[in-house]
Amino acid sequence: MAATKHDQTMNMPELLVFARLFVIGFVGAEVGWSAYYLGNSFATMLSGVSIGIRATGIVVISLAIFLLCLIYAIERGAHIATSRICSSLRVDLLIMIIVGIWTNYLISPLLSKVHEALKDVDPYSGPTVLLLLCTILLTPLVQHRRQRPNTSPPQLRFLSDEEVDNDKEDLLAGDEQVKSFADTVLESEALSGLTFGVDGPWGVGKTSFINLAQHYWEEADDRVIVCRFEPLRYASEPDLADRLIRDLSSAIQQKVFVPEFRPAVSRYSRLIKGKADISFFGFKLTLEPSQETADELLNDIDEVLKRINRRVIVVIDDLDRLDTRTTNNVLFAIRRTFKLSQATYILCYDTEVLAGSQEESSRAREFLEKFITVKLSLFVDSSHIRDFLRRDWKSQANQLSTIPSDTMLKLGSVLDELANILDGDKATWYLPLVGDLRKVKRFVNAMLLMQLEKSDLGRTDFNKHDLINLILIHLNYPGLFRRIYADETQGRCGIFSVQRDLIKQEYKNDSSFSDFVAKQQEIAAFLLKELFDLNTLKFNWNSLDEAELSSRACFNQPDFRNLEDYLKLIVRFVTPEPQKTFVLYKNAVDQVLKGVKIESVLSSDDFRLGQSDHAYDQFWRVLANQSYSFTRNVADDAINTLIKYLPRYPSIEYHDRGLRNRSIYTLLQLLDRAGWGDTSEHRHQHRHKTTESGVIEIAWRIFGEGSYAGKGLLQQLVASNRGVLGWNDLMMFRLHCSADRQGQLFNLYSALIFHQDKNGTTTGLVSDLALVGMRKISQNIFSRFKKTYIKPRRNFFTEVNEAPIQEFLGIASFELSQHISNKFRNEQDNNSIENRIASSRSVVKSFVIYQLSNSVPPEGSGVGCGYYNESGAENKLGIAKAMNNYIFNICFNPYLNKNNTFHFLDYCLLHLSRTILPSGGTINYTATKDGLPSGLNPKEMGLYWSQHKQLIYEQVPYALDRRVVTPNYIARYSEDLEAVFTALDELASDAIYDDKEAE
Repeated sequence: MAATKHDQTMNMPELLVFARLFVIGFVGAEVGWSAYYLGNSFATMLSGVSIGIRATGIVVISLAIFLLCLIYAIERGAHIATSRICSSLRVDLLIMIIVGIWTNYLISPLLSKVHEALKDVDPYSGPTVLLLLCTILLTPLVQHRRQRPNTSPPQLRFLSDEEVDNDKEDLLAGDEQVKSFADTVLESEALSGLTFGVDGPWGVGKTSFINLAQHYWEEADDRVIVCRFEPLRYASEPDLADRLIRDLSSAIQQKVFVPEFRPAVSRYSRLIKGKADISFFGFKLTLEPSQETADELLNDIDEVLKRINRRVIVVIDDLDRLDTRTTNNVLFAIRRTFKLSQATYILCYDTEVLAGSQEESSRAREFLEKFITVKLSLFVDSSHIRDFLRRDWKSQANQLSTIPSDTMLKLGSVLDELANILDGDKATWYLPLVGDLRKVKRFVNAMLLMQLEKSDLGRTDFNKHDLINLILIHLNYPGLFRRIYADETQGRCGIFSVQRDLIKQEYKNDSSFSDFVAKQQEIAAFLLKELFDLNTLKFNWNSLDEAELSSRACFNQPDFRNLEDYLKLIVRFVTPEPQKTFVLYKNAVDQVLKGVKIESVLSSDDFRLGQSDHAYDQFWRVLANQSYSFTRNVADDAINTLIKYLPRYPSIEYHDRGLRNRSIYTLLQLLDRAGWGDTSEHRHQHRHKTTESGVIEIAWRIFGEGSYAGKGLLQQLVASNRGVLGWNDLMMFRLHCSADRQGQLFNLYSALIFHQDKNGTTTGLVSDLALVGMRKISQNIFSRFKKTYIKPRRNFFTEVNEAPIQEFLGIASFELSQHISNKFRNEQDNNSIENRIASSRSVVKSFVIYQLSNSVPPEGSGVGCGYYNESGAENKLGIAKAMNNYIFNICFNPYLNKNNTFHFLDYCLLHLSRTILPSGGTINYTATKDGLPSGLNPKEMGLYWSQHKQLIYEQVPYALDRRVVTPNYIARYSEDLEAVFTALDELASDAIYDDKEAE
């Protein structure tokens, strides 16, 4: 019987332990004799072989077998077990092995028949047995070598939620607390039932804390044995106390050699299991346990621990992950082993999880108090998480080194923003979501899944604060995220996106947004407000710049689909193309402001003219918006580069009126805002001066005077190599210079006025200001046209028809032309490439001729060139008369070229008037006598028709398949000329009538 608690008599030795070692010695000796007899029989057969060869063979084979056995023993950890056995100093057990060997020697005569039989076996039996044993040893060695992992494992893509295993991996600065706790456990007196509680929420690092403490215990005291019991692995087993004792036994025997420990544990296991039934050939046997009590057996186990002078620390982890019933079983199992005075228990749990609902809260807390002697609560300081996000992740010792450093660098900007959030006033709202390392790893893994490392966030419009909030909703509130995704994708604008009230000029939330937020959980509602609530965001209609409009998630209107871009990034891992981001153009403009040449910026791959000219359009727009701050050098570079690049841009109406046409107004903006003065401060101080330091410099740039002699913009726009489209550019430039069009080019308007009269006024009626300002530029432009076309008698209409297609597509837009040609090659509607180019030709004819010939005064649509005389200050329509003479006597004159009649008819078909038919409100285009002349003189047109009517009638039958394409309609000779002829007859009648009246 084992000693009771109060009985100090000596325990009976474990006889089975000694018996086992005796048998090992006896059997080992017998195996040696058997090997000797088998080997001797084989050696006798080799007696005829020379002694040298035989000795060499024996040595080689013996060494090979010895090495095989040695490698096998090392791989199985025999050296560790041997060291443990030797350190135990169990001489008594060694004596039992020797006694077994000696006993085998004493009774060997009784085994003589067996030995004689071994002597008489076949001589090859020895080598056969040896080969069999070598094969048995070699097979697992080979298999083990094959299964070994590569010495250079591939880098992990995601962060695993592995606990910290040493102090070098501790990123939350908990080493001092670990040391203090570990010292307390070591210095505490070994008492029965001493239990420490480590309390903290999931993810706070309880397991990592115990790992660090375990390293400290094992280094500080070699007598300590740590047993890690994981109840989650055995939650389904009926008796956790038995499993706990077994794990405790295994942990102890891995550290020390205690052969008598296993029998004591086995007896305890049989005791708690009760009787066992065994069926044998139909007979049922019942085995009853011994009469020992559980306390007596635990005392035996405790005595073994005392004898080997070891202390056991039993760690029960993840207690709060079990259901209530299993948790109680674990606690009672621990309670049953409290007899082990050499054992100290450490329980890791979260009280709030164990407490459960409010009804069970107080009861669960009281229940824990019965078991926990000393309690330690773990907390994570948000400053540690913040420091980790900002810099500590770069340390090679931390677990984030499992992913490439360049990947983490690309995520660094988001991590920095998250650190700023945790350092701000609203940190308490974010701590439940990213307040521990486990949640931070989960957040980083979400970014890796979105493949953010493959895209440079610095080159996107994503607001990092909004991105973080949306990722947190996606991770923690998937139902809410799905609602946002359903409402705000596929072009939809739901209750989350901010709406714009153009009438009141303000932003507002959807009327149901606040009600929806009120129904959400507290933290979810906070995140929604941070993303979409205008009361939180405090956006102002007038102060909100384009950078925020293109980046904040709350904007999801047709022109800024920001929220949808965020959602596509998170769900589909799609980032917008750089050309569709505002930041690309902002960064490009920033480079220009720093002195980088614009042509160098535009030569990068991001601005390659190919599938679209959108990138160039956006660049010039953003550049013009920033032009107020330009220095003179930057302004010169911008103006000169834009002039140079105009021929490279398409003028066809592909989606809109063409980049070339839009760029003309950008050029005027650059002139107005930065085309004069050295700096923005200089311009502010001298904006009203007419001297060299004032706005007059804009006019010098336009006309090529002063320091800009020979480099005037009017001259550059219609350079000989720019063809007819250069004149279209020039007339567009001139039209926007007219102040009555209500533009915002006030400096430019003033410059044109001051250029004619240094003492001129820039205040008063806009029509009067436009009339004065447009005189000289109109006369200059007509003078150039006269020199280029009228005097040489060149037909402008013919040159437009003969202009190469590539000029309309843009010199540098060959890829774009191929793209459009392939897309619309077989189409016959207005979108075909042929129709688009034909329409552009028509626009150039109509626009240039109209601007030069019309005599409309400044009434809001721009004063016409024809309103002025060719020179002087009188406005007697001299230019209009000259243009009418040129058009009818040169361009339309059939005696100069019979095809000129088609120019006339084409011109008429270009100017059909729009009417709405009563039947269904259908839009129709037809010829009228008021619409056909457009900017030309109706009387001159009527007289021309009277003179050439018969000739035109004769030519028309040969051209009935001819057509005229405009942006609004396609007119055909076969269908529309009849109405044209009718209107022309009316004009001719009016002209003849006017002549008779004049007579």
